[in-house]
Amino acid sequence: MGKSQSVRSGDRLFEVDAVKFFAIIYMILIHVYERFGNFDFDHTMPDSVYRNLMEFFGGPLAAPVFMFCMGIGMIYTRHDSPSQFIRRGFKLLLTGYALNFFRQTLPMLIGMAMGIETEFSLIGGLLNVDILPFAGMAFMTIGLMKKLKIHSWGMCGIAVVLQAIGIWATKLKIASVGLATFIGLLIPSGDHVAFPMTLWLIYPVLGMIFAERLKKTSDRRKLYKDLMIASAVAFVGYTVALIYIGYDIRLIYALYELSYYDQTILSTLWITPLMIIALGSCYFLFGGLEKNTIGKFIRHCSVNLNTIYIIQWILIAYVFAFSVLFGAEPTASPIILTLIGLSILTASILIMTLYRKIRRSK
Repeated sequence: MGKSQSVRSGDRLFEVDAVKFFAIIYMILIHVYERFGNFDFDHTMPDSVYRNLMEFFGGPLAAPVFMFCMGIGMIYTRHDSPSQFIRRGFKLLLTGYALNFFRQTLPMLIGMAMGIETEFSLIGGLLNVDILPFAGMAFMTIGLMKKLKIHSWGMCGIAVVLQAIGIWATKLKIASVGLATFIGLLIPSGDHVAFPMTLWLIYPVLGMIFAERLKKTSDRRKLYKDLMIASAVAFVGYTVALIYIGYDIRLIYALYELSYYDQTILSTLWITPLMIIALGSCYFLFGGLEKNTIGKFIRHCSVNLNTIYIIQWILIAYVFAFSVLFGAEPTASPIILTLIGLSILTASILIMTLYRKIRRSK
């Protein structure tokens, strides 16, 4: 590849599109695994090769990667004023709540009208703090810090402090589901809170720091090579150290007792070098695809990530609802779950592409 020129604001980095593309695949597979699998996430750790692979790839290499890349985009975007960040964050927050209604509240209301009992909370489902509400909170928070002229390293320090506060907040018990879920935008406070801002803000901020370094280099190849070597050494050394002191590293990525969602500094230090290695690998392995059909397809999916995310959740919600209606049982079959996941992935991309064509034709 030789030396690469620095990338200007507004340009896209193909390695970022590629790593997000693979994260889309892992994301949909893990969502299907959670919804259609009959695994006991509350009481058992990943206890098979399949479960460990699913929760590893669908954990550290999915949501954290999206958030890290979101931070990179915050540096490369031309729409980088504090007010633009805050407006975008508010729109993402509203979009997240709208998605919650159509994928959770509406199916529950239909089920209740049909006399089907559900074990989920209507208000919890509506206010569920998934990655879109988190993204909205992250944009608004970073927009506010930009308005206060806080440098990215200052933001990183604040994010570390917020993560410590969030970890402490896991001890809080709030009886009201509605209050707990609303507060869940900030802190881990209930069963309907996956991505509270305090625990997860560190990843987009780290992405911003990474992007600022990337913009300053005229040789991306050397930078990625150096960072990948340093990350690999740090990851192996840190993993060995954790195992030596008796720490079960599965707690970093396992769905067991929501341990993956309750991010700590231990988790962040383990996941960050993995993200750098994944990003660098995409640069070296797939950089040559950027101009061909495969590369254009990868970029097409990455650019329309939010649309795919919304579509896949609606498909999963209603396929799951119909499976319950017709008495289908959850399964532990890796083959069946993988086939369902790939079908949802394919359908989501096709629907997204059709939607984009219809919008362009208007």
